[in-house]
Amino acid sequence: MLLRDIERLQAARANIDHCPMGAAAITTSGFPIDRGRMADLLGFSEPLRNSYGCIASVDYLTGLYSPMKLTFLHLGRFIQDMQFWSAFEVGQLHVPGSLVQISSIMPQKRNPVPIEHLRHLASMTCGRADAVINTMHNTPFTDMNDSEGEVQVAGYSAFQSGARVLDLLAALISVVSIDGERVAKNIDAACITVTELADTLVRRENLSFRQAHEIAAATARAVIADGKPLGEGFDAFSKAFNELSGRDSTLDPAAYSEAVSARHFVAVRERFGGPGPDAMNEALQTYRATLTRLSEQQAADLARAEKAGAALDAAFGALLQE
Repeated sequence: MLLRDIERLQAARANIDHCPMGAAAITTSGFPIDRGRMADLLGFSEPLRNSYGCIASVDYLTGLYSPMKLTFLHLGRFIQDMQFWSAFEVGQLHVPGSLVQISSIMPQKRNPVPIEHLRHLASMTCGRADAVINTMHNTPFTDMNDSEGEVQVAGYSAFQSGARVLDLLAALISVVSIDGERVAKNIDAACITVTELADTLVRRENLSFRQAHEIAAATARAVIADGKPLGEGFDAFSKAFNELSGRDSTLDPAAYSEAVSARHFVAVRERFGGPGPDAMNEALQTYRATLTRLSEQQAADLARAEKAGAALDAAFGALLQE
């Protein structure tokens, strides 16, 4: 999703990478100016053709702040998950002590304050981007002050708070760690892998998925009622299988334990886009290739802007010498 956000932002950059210079208030000029030359010196890819659109369209605002809002909306969802994962009751994400604030009255409490700051900063960034977009609603297609002044202040503020989110999130991600044992316990307690138990019964017991689903559901209900993890539910499974199928299962305790284990659940899902090791490695290679392409495009844009800046300085220098 983040890669798609970057692609949307780069598409927005490409759409606004057109120079309005020379459009004047609406109708260009009677003097023989070279708008293409001005676009080159200012670092744009080309001039924006329609002079009326240069001053009236304002999609340079809406087209930029829309994908910007989406980026921080999506990051905010991930940040919220980090808050949940780091909660004491879940405990799957460990935030190091250097980034934790102790409660003033509960010394055992670990407050992951970077996550809290990230959450509200991401929301503020979305709100500021929204302020820019919504101000353009129902505005006339003309040269107007609605797209200037306070609106641009809100836009600059969105960039400032958004930059803080990216810097803080990068610092946090680099130091947090996953508690694998706690993850495994939560998976087992929540019966997340019971779907694979049903699938295993279809493959090994020749049951329909409806029958297998009923047995898996009965097993999950029983272990949850007894306060046991799914991995310890063989007796409940055997009872449910016998009652719902009219015979004993061929799965012994070891086979049952494997069927409901998280490792087995992942290992058998080697489908395109799945979590299996080979499928995941292929996906990561694709994601890295996409990120490399996007990074190279960004570097090329920055290099073009730097080259244009040097050319602009040289052009002014030549004028001063005349």
